[in-house]
Amino acid sequence: MAIVGTIVAYIFSQDIGAMMIVVTIVILILYLMSEFVRNFSKYSIALFILFIIIVVPILLGLVGLAGYGTKFSIYNEGWDGLTSLRANLENEGYNITNGMSSLAVLNRITDPGIVAIIGPAANYGTIDTISLVTFLAKGGSLVIADDYGTGAQIFEPFFSLLNSWDEIADMSNGTIPSLLDLFGFGGENQTAGPETLIFSMLGMLRGFAFNGSVLMDAETYTTNPAQPLLRNMETSNPLTDGISKGLQMEFGTVLSLAIRHNDTITGEEKTDWMPLQAISLEIFGVEIEDMFLPFLPFYTSRSAWMESDFQSAKDGEAFPDADEWGNVMFAPIMTLPIGLGKIVMIGDPDIFINKWIDKPEENDNLIFSRNLFSYLGSDMNVTAGSAIPIIFDEGHAHQKFYSASVYSMAIMKFITEMSMFPLYSPFIPVLLAVIAYPLIPKKTRLSPVLWTKYRGEQGKSRFEREIRRIVDSGAYSEAVGLLYRSMVRGLRKVSKQSMSSPEEIAEYFSIKYPSLRFKDLYGELVKINEYLNRPRFIQEFLFMRYMTFIKGLIDRL
Repeated sequence: MAIVGTIVAYIFSQDIGAMMIVVTIVILILYLMSEFVRNFSKYSIALFILFIIIVVPILLGLVGLAGYGTKFSIYNEGWDGLTSLRANLENEGYNITNGMSSLAVLNRITDPGIVAIIGPAANYGTIDTISLVTFLAKGGSLVIADDYGTGAQIFEPFFSLLNSWDEIADMSNGTIPSLLDLFGFGGENQTAGPETLIFSMLGMLRGFAFNGSVLMDAETYTTNPAQPLLRNMETSNPLTDGISKGLQMEFGTVLSLAIRHNDTITGEEKTDWMPLQAISLEIFGVEIEDMFLPFLPFYTSRSAWMESDFQSAKDGEAFPDADEWGNVMFAPIMTLPIGLGKIVMIGDPDIFINKWIDKPEENDNLIFSRNLFSYLGSDMNVTAGSAIPIIFDEGHAHQKFYSASVYSMAIMKFITEMSMFPLYSPFIPVLLAVIAYPLIPKKTRLSPVLWTKYRGEQGKSRFEREIRRIVDSGAYSEAVGLLYRSMVRGLRKVSKQSMSSPEEIAEYFSIKYPSLRFKDLYGELVKINEYLNRPRFIQEFLFMRYMTFIKGLIDRL
């Protein structure tokens, strides 16, 4: 373990001090594990968990491995971190914070803000979705940048409800409006803006996802077709302001929608997944090719395709196959206004990493980032004098085992969900009280049990305290008698015989311990019995002689 820790530290830090700290962590963990096994108890379990949650993250932070453990983190200064993005946003006047646990933390934020989900890897649940929807309903905005992660999971409960909405509306006999009634065009004079156009499609939508195949562009790219440079734009979209060099992507993907439609041949209703792209259609005999849509700001060239073989894309050896989407202008970014807030979905979190943000001479990723958060924060009704908060979701980021926060984040996420979700957080104190009650130390009245310890009290036994009192007061005869009777009780318990006379006691010890002579034992025991039968004052040296003799017999029991 120590050798493995040393190697890990050398690889990630190349520093002798870091290696020594990692070795120390490993040694401490091994020590605690040995103590845990040897002294197993509920308290040792608690101490071991506290060490993992508190001490290990601190030591890992001192080593410097923490920044390399979280991809797409605003604290990661490596090439795949977001520290350059964070610094530029702070210079723009935004209040940068993080969510290290569940999205349920949004329930405690009163002012609207921007939630940034960049490259999520951990799973999202229903609680996260409900908390996020509540946040958006209060005027907040959301940006999700993902390619092969878990970003689309946030929308799964929404589409589950959407897919069953019309069935519920039919069963309600008109009480609940259908999707067509809610989002359809209301009249022939109604203007079809970006919002009404996308909402009119809700009746056809059955799902949303990040495609998962690698977006390739053989016409405009940097060093590999898997690094497309987006230069085709819908200039009416505010995200394209000031973009001239292009938006750099790297192993990204496109956004796909599950569309319900009628089959052109059979006429039966079916659902197909389709990546977002520039549309081609024919209106009044006029063919329109590659028409850009206002809510899709960036497009690839027509030489783009979706590569399903990731390894060949990585090696630069990929070519479009007949069964792969291609020969269209894909749209990897979508903007969606929702009342006071906005939602932006991006098919590549690498757009924001330090590697590309720090190269303004080659791309416009920094300009795009500024446009993005300016768009998300526009018309946001925050408290006067307050900066717009941007909450980066670090709790669902890709965590490695040596990340400083990975051990404590799981506990924090559990505590956050338990304490902040309004449906069951009021019952948590009661549940904790029921669980903790057996662990509370019980207080009982002090009651002596023979010469043993008092119940409910730690420390010396009653016998030990009585001896101390007798010695301090000078009542030596009482002390000798107390110790002699204790020896007789112990002898009866061990031998299972009722013996009390000096002869019986001397015979027992002389037989069991041949080194002890019967004559010597018998003579000393007779003197002690005579003294106890007629208590009188004895000198201290004689008292110590009797006490040592009796104590020697007790030790042999």
